[in-house]
Amino acid sequence: MLRLASHIDLEQIIDLIDSAPGMRQDYWREGAIEQAIDMSDGLAFVWEEESDILGFICAHDFGFRGYMSILVVAENARGKGVGTQLVRQVENELAARGCTIIISDVMKNAENFFRHLDYKEPESILLYKKLM
Repeated sequence: MLRLASHIDLEQIIDLIDSAPGMRQDYWREGAIEQAIDMSDGLAFVWEEESDILGFICAHDFGFRGYMSILVVAENARGKGVGTQLVRQVENELAARGCTIIISDVMKNAENFFRHLDYKEPESILLYKKLM
């Protein structure tokens, strides 16, 4: 079942993120997932089955574009449509708010999944700089 994420889900969401190799980055601050949910303004969702969270997505509406900050699906739930339904939910919510574009930085091992959902390279490139 797809539903809004809440603080009650934090422990399971963090465990899910930690179960996906390479997902959590060294530079994430303490409380980053909690803050992301707080700042999502209703764009953070979980996929739950029998009280187990098998998927999590978090996005943000910046007015001029939407940004998908994280998508993670439990290994045993992959290939069952969980990720697709989470992404489509965020896309529909952003479109209903008037966003016409969504961007996301995608882990290399998820590139084909997103290409299958019609995501492609943007007209600009994504650059980053570590501040510490």
